[in-house]
Amino acid sequence: MEARHYFRRVSPGRPVVSLRAREAFPIVPPHQSEQTEAEIAAMSERDNAQKPAGDALETSFSGRTLRPGDIVTGTIVKITGSVAFVDFGARTQGYIQLAELRDAEGELTFTDGDELTAEVMSTRSGIELSYRRARDTQVIERLREAWKTQAPVEGRIVAVNKGGFEIRVEGIRAFCPSSQLADRFIQEPAREVGKSYDFRITEFGEGKSLVLSRRAVLEERRTHAREVLDERIRVGERLQGKVTQLTNFGAFVDLGEGVLGMIHVSEISRERVNHPQDKLSVGDAVEVEVIRVEAEKGRVALSMRALESDPFGDFVANLKIGQAVTGTIDRLQPFGAFVKLAPGVDGLVHVSGISATERVEDPADKFAVGDEVALVVEKIDRDRQRIGLVTPEVFEARKPVEIPFKVGDVVTGKVTRHEQYGLFVELAERIVGLCLLGESATERNADLRRVLPVGMDIEVKVVEVDRERGRVRVSRKAVLQGDDERSMSDYRKKQKEEVPQSLGTFGDLLKNFLEK
Repeated sequence: MEARHYFRRVSPGRPVVSLRAREAFPIVPPHQSEQTEAEIAAMSERDNAQKPAGDALETSFSGRTLRPGDIVTGTIVKITGSVAFVDFGARTQGYIQLAELRDAEGELTFTDGDELTAEVMSTRSGIELSYRRARDTQVIERLREAWKTQAPVEGRIVAVNKGGFEIRVEGIRAFCPSSQLADRFIQEPAREVGKSYDFRITEFGEGKSLVLSRRAVLEERRTHAREVLDERIRVGERLQGKVTQLTNFGAFVDLGEGVLGMIHVSEISRERVNHPQDKLSVGDAVEVEVIRVEAEKGRVALSMRALESDPFGDFVANLKIGQAVTGTIDRLQPFGAFVKLAPGVDGLVHVSGISATERVEDPADKFAVGDEVALVVEKIDRDRQRIGLVTPEVFEARKPVEIPFKVGDVVTGKVTRHEQYGLFVELAERIVGLCLLGESATERNADLRRVLPVGMDIEVKVVEVDRERGRVRVSRKAVLQGDDERSMSDYRKKQKEEVPQSLGTFGDLLKNFLEK
């Protein structure tokens, strides 16, 4: 039988030998059990008895013998307790330690009949092969080619060490400096362990030492993205993309050709979205509209909200000031309560619009999330898409009233409330006047609550009337000053009437005296 030899060059000086022959005689490695040696010896004797004398010469490699370092390809013919026998077409079979064929969990990754490539380690006591060495050799050659062409390679971060990260690239150990893992400072390096990224090989040592850079890949992609942004992306365009990452503030979308856009959480829907994961998941295909492009920074702002119909416009089309509406308390803030009036439409009840009879410090004192409330529309801002709401009692209290007073009128009213800047005086039903602190006619630093308590009737003078806004300003000081002026005027008038214009002559004075 003719033996054929196949050589394929993998690396300089290391040919791959693939020998094909009909017969194979296994040689037992020294560490096998006696039972295994007996079985293999029997197989060898039977095969030798059946083989013509010239066959052994025909399978003698035609003058070419295996050497450590050769790469061979063969088929697993038998798996024993600790080794696997491989028929690669030579006169004898090779063997591989089963430890090399197990995965990280200890499970065998090969079975009888599987083909594999291995490297010849030794030919002294049988042909010892190594699957891992051959695999690593092939990987190293691929990585060498990637280094020469500067093609990116995928690597997984397995550990953090001094100055950088330990990476595994197809099982080969590599190193990435901390400054080269990202284009920004990494606050928590340990959180990167387990993540996979594309890297560029920056150093390829003969001792198989690899130095990687992810930053170089990012910078290249950013440059490419800027070019694409300048040429292809325009504000107002509708694009298709895939969600790649969710954060608290938005979702990142892959638009293709290395362009990554972001949908802010406020642009995901016209309805309120607390977190992007409430509406989106990684891998979702989405349609978006470009709302802003910053080519120099490689940023694209996207919106899903812009593609939805405008529920606000539809809702307020027939809405009027003073119209009664019903809604559900959606969320509470220190300044008021947001009320959901329709899908995608919210209104705000300011804290001052909750009660007409008492001061509300916190909306939570009156409302709870989920409460259904009856309200009245007080304001509609179509440009800013805002609706101002108040309770019915506040709306009635804020209705304009006819003010019967004019500037200069002196009115008696009742003190209803104190503030740091003055006090409020009820002049008539639903008409309250403001008396500023400087117009209260009290001593400096006096306690208004003690001097002019709530419920006390005081006399004030109307000094300003704003009929459009329904406001009246009064002054107690003006009343008191007016009384003083009137008293002085009356005194002077009386004095003028009692005192004669002249004393007259001495005879007139004597006559008057005698008559008295």
